[in-house]
Amino acid sequence: MFSAIRPYMPLIFTLLWLIAIWRFGDWRNLKKYYPSILFSTVVSLTVFHLTHNYPLWKFHSSFLFPNRTIQELRLDYFILPSICFLFLTFYRYKSIIQQFLYITFWTVLLSILEALLANAKIITYHNGWNIWWSVVFWFISLPVIRLHYSRPFWAWLAALLLTILSIIYFEIPIRELD
Repeated sequence: MFSAIRPYMPLIFTLLWLIAIWRFGDWRNLKKYYPSILFSTVVSLTVFHLTHNYPLWKFHSSFLFPNRTIQELRLDYFILPSICFLFLTFYRYKSIIQQFLYITFWTVLLSILEALLANAKIITYHNGWNIWWSVVFWFISLPVIRLHYSRPFWAWLAALLLTILSIIYFEIPIRELD
């Protein structure tokens, strides 16, 4: 099954996310979510730039997305904003347990979608990264996005610290950036 739809999976996923935000997004409050959407995009573009010569994951060419850079731009300008918009739209929980369950739901959903892309060889992992790191990534990133919504300074600080820790842990050679 994957071989027949493999080239179209990124396009299909992108269209599904866009349909989901069109149908379920809280458009009346977009102005409230917009700074957090931009935050996730800026952080993702920064990570892509820092790991360009030492990728932790690579998206491979597919229909309409001929290379890694175009795939990453698709992710940064369509997928991540859609995820943030929907995640923040439905984030209405007060108790820690409800928040944990909500974040866990999104982490599982996003990890399953990524696993489908990995199984179809649209995304491959490199330099110590694997699907389990993606699970950890989503489980940390989603609360940071929510933190940005309410306390932007602390979210920027968290993103900076997490980026530094990732550079150290994965031994990303930042001296070789051009």
